[in-house]
Amino acid sequence: MADAAKAPSILDVARAAGVSTATVSRVLNGKDTVNVALAERVRRAVEATGYVPNVTGRALRRQVSDVWAAIVPDIQNAFFTGVIASLEAVANRNGYSVMLFNTDEKLDQEARYVEAVVSQRLAGVVMAADSEQHSDISPILQAGIPLVLFDRRLQGYQGDAVLVDNMEAGRKVARHLAKQGYKRIACIAGPPDVSTTEDRLTGLREELAVAGLDLDPALVRRSNLKFEGGEIALRSLMGASPLPDAVYVANGPITAGAFRASQELGLRLPEDLALVGTDDDQWTRMVRPAVTVVAQPVARIGLLAGECLVARSQGTANGQPIILAPTLLVRDSS
Repeated sequence: MADAAKAPSILDVARAAGVSTATVSRVLNGKDTVNVALAERVRRAVEATGYVPNVTGRALRRQVSDVWAAIVPDIQNAFFTGVIASLEAVANRNGYSVMLFNTDEKLDQEARYVEAVVSQRLAGVVMAADSEQHSDISPILQAGIPLVLFDRRLQGYQGDAVLVDNMEAGRKVARHLAKQGYKRIACIAGPPDVSTTEDRLTGLREELAVAGLDLDPALVRRSNLKFEGGEIALRSLMGASPLPDAVYVANGPITAGAFRASQELGLRLPEDLALVGTDDDQWTRMVRPAVTVVAQPVARIGLLAGECLVARSQGTANGQPIILAPTLLVRDSS
């Protein structure tokens, strides 16, 4: 039993050959998409490690899938639907379709969907992880399924990813608000284990310090990443003493909730409170005053994630994260 427990895995072969598990899988399954020298290196690693492929597993893997999985935390968030729309266009051009999995920011649901991807032997995965610390993608990696992360970092993961420079997003907001003369700047952020909102909060805090301003901990609110969370957080801030004169909301749905609360409270924007939100959703341009936002390149994120997944499937991806720049769109609310 002890010897069986120590039997070498496909991951051991990948490490010995210095390639991904997906590349090892393609070589073992006789795919001709791996260059000759790389394939030979994998075969030598198989011999050196003594790896014995699972015949049943290999038979399953030979079933050619033409479906990608898109695993997202909140399909009601327009950011994610925009990314998936762009991803789907890339999939269609390359002969794939996209199966959507909505985790609703729940780790147990995410884990079930990860297992479903593996059991159905889908052709690839594009994923925004629920938690930087606790999401588990190891079943996907161990199955040799090509994977590209987007939007959120995942602790310990160093593979293909398409991300936005969220620290810079926070810095842009801080520079804008400081230049406008605001002093008591508040922030509504998400849970600490969501890298996007945490980085935006950190960037805001650090750049305010450069401008000689402090981000008062009493003016920071944590919210879930839902509309109602933004409403609750903004109402809470307006009970603070002293009151903030500006607020940065570090996520799209909670920006909508915060705006709704500001209107219900009768606040004049920006006279009573300046508001800077996240994501250039249609509503931010339709309301009055139009809302200043930090916009993400949504379509480009989906495009690059799809192209990266194609490259990973073909064994040509470089495994390096792609970092995109956010854009501050200044409107009437600040």
